[in-house]
Amino acid sequence: MPKRNLVWIAVGAVLAVLLWKVPEALIRRDALYDQFGPLTDISLQIHRNYVEEVEKEQLLRGAIDGMMQRLDPYSRYFDIAEYEQFSKRIEGQFYGIGVEIDQLHTGELVIVSPIEGSPAFLADLRADDRIVMIDDTRTVDIPAEKAVELIKGEPNTSVRLTLFRPSTGQQFEKTIERKLITVPTVRGWAHTEDWEWDYVIDPEYRIGYVRILNFELNTAKQLDVVVRKLLVYDKIQGLVIDVRDNPGGLLDVVVPVADRFLDEGTIVSTRGRNTPEQRREASRQDTYPSYLKLALLVNGGSASASEILAGALKDHKRAVVVGEKTFGKGSVQTLFEVENGHGIVKLTTGYWYLPSGERIHDKGIMPDKLVELTPAERAAMIESRVRVYSTRRPSPRTTATAPATASAPASKPSATSTATTPAKITVMIDRQLQTALDILREQLGPATTAPAR
Repeated sequence: MPKRNLVWIAVGAVLAVLLWKVPEALIRRDALYDQFGPLTDISLQIHRNYVEEVEKEQLLRGAIDGMMQRLDPYSRYFDIAEYEQFSKRIEGQFYGIGVEIDQLHTGELVIVSPIEGSPAFLADLRADDRIVMIDDTRTVDIPAEKAVELIKGEPNTSVRLTLFRPSTGQQFEKTIERKLITVPTVRGWAHTEDWEWDYVIDPEYRIGYVRILNFELNTAKQLDVVVRKLLVYDKIQGLVIDVRDNPGGLLDVVVPVADRFLDEGTIVSTRGRNTPEQRREASRQDTYPSYLKLALLVNGGSASASEILAGALKDHKRAVVVGEKTFGKGSVQTLFEVENGHGIVKLTTGYWYLPSGERIHDKGIMPDKLVELTPAERAAMIESRVRVYSTRRPSPRTTATAPATASAPASKPSATSTATTPAKITVMIDRQLQTALDILREQLGPATTAPAR
């Protein structure tokens, strides 16, 4: 066959491929325009006719935020600067007032819980308080992430919140100073004024107490150090784990925490539309001894990772769960990079399921022993925590005798002594905590003599 004919055959083949591809490209273009054409047209109308000139970046960010807000309160877009702040929060440090918020189906912004010891906590903000205004901005139907942006800010500046408290029916204002929030995630039931935590709540029955504020990067390590000291030095036989008002945290942190208390079985599983089921299983490695009796405290402020811990220990009958129904936040968020360095998208990609197969999200966890605090009891409990966590270190030159408390009576100073042992400040033993202690005491049987400490 002549070469010229071969050339024409080759050209014809290329044209055929191009002609076949063009309709497909046109179809994709038309489909894309059908989907996003109104957005382009609205943007043009704004640029042509809006009363003031608007930056393109402002409109683009508004469109992105609008798409994310239509999904759920937990999906969002971060630019590079925002992602850096988000990363600091995960690491346990950020600037703000220290409050976890969410959005109800009514559009109201609700406080899931304040971080204990934070400015929000010391200002007596509480779980279930509704945020009506942030400074002069009304919060009706603004997303939770936008509210976070308004609340956080430079250190040593203030934000004014207008709040409504359903338990009392009162609306009130709080002006709170922003600080660097460093989250110490594991605390005891009492401490002295020199900031030494006491984790033994009942020396007679050898019962320990740990409060987990949230599940951040160092939580599992902090908890392990505390529990192993309690086991070795205090010979504890029972342990109260308090995750009331714990807003959650990282899946990769709560799983090893639960694993310490379980030697086999599923801890949690995740399922999504485009992701296969993933199971997190317990192992026998480094598990705490099985003789250690457990009671876990939860309430309506217990959310996310704290619900995973409660659900796993409850389903495996490893702990008695005491308190109130939990919040019901059990969705999985995954980070995706936007092309060309244009930021990060955090998308809900699945839900968490308990070992029993029950979904956590929108359902929550019902405790084994339901103990509901009255508004007055809850207020007293929070005031007790504020008193404990707001205690300041004494001056190193102090010579005053420490005041007596019920758990640490004052001792007579010697003639040569210029200082005394600091007083112990204790968390109030509310009905939920008392119930947990009673359950553990009944399981442990007669009290034993506590070892020397």
